Amino acid sequence: MDMEHRPPLTFAVLEAKIEALPEGPISALNTPRWARHLALAGVIGMIAAFVPSLLVKWLPPQPWMVLLAQAGLVVTVAGFLPGLLRNLWVLVQDIRHHRAGLIAQFDHDVDQFKALATWLAGYPRETLESSLRYARMGHERLHSRLGMLLGGIDRLGLLPVLISLFVLLRNWQDLLHLPGWLAVLGLLAPFLWLIAWLGAEFSRRLQLYAFLLDEALRAEGPAD
Repeated sequence: MDMEHRPPLTFAVLEAKIEALPEGPISALNTPRWARHLALAGVIGMIAAFVPSLLVKWLPPQPWMVLLAQAGLVVTVAGFLPGLLRNLWVLVQDIRHHRAGLIAQFDHDVDQFKALATWLAGYPRETLESSLRYARMGHERLHSRLGMLLGGIDRLGLLPVLISLFVLLRNWQDLLHLPGWLAVLGLLAPFLWLIAWLGAEFSRRLQLYAFLLDEALRAEGPAD
């Protein structure tokens, strides 16, 4: 494609190119969109289930508080259970040939990224260098902000959410009488996990932007 017919290089254009890449042989290992949406609903339900435990510290118990806690618990289970069952199914299906499948997927990704880097190499070098600097700067700023906000909680993975879920399931018959400290931790854990999850997803994407731009600069023949 000639430069006259190329759109200006923006991260929105680059993101669209990445999203358009064909899926590989073990794309089932990728978390589907519906599972991410359900997990988000599960986090919201978990927060809703813990809120009444804090409200009763300042307000008289009301029937709607019980209904909110129970509805939050139902939404939590409905949000996390399908994704958990799917992941277990994928794990069982792939456990015998996981290495060969991962290698095949990696080879597929390498070919796709090479083609995308070659396409990027058609842009002027100064454009690629500028975009690369901004991608790296964005990644560094995001990493710094997440570190200040979350500390090391992002390294715990799903553990905070699983602990909050365990607390809810163990006390499902009396959700309004959780200890205050436990309700606060149960409320904060899924909220912080959600921030860490979204931050980690965007951080990985910024790393991919930087990698593709760097590969494009290494490719032969970027236009001046």
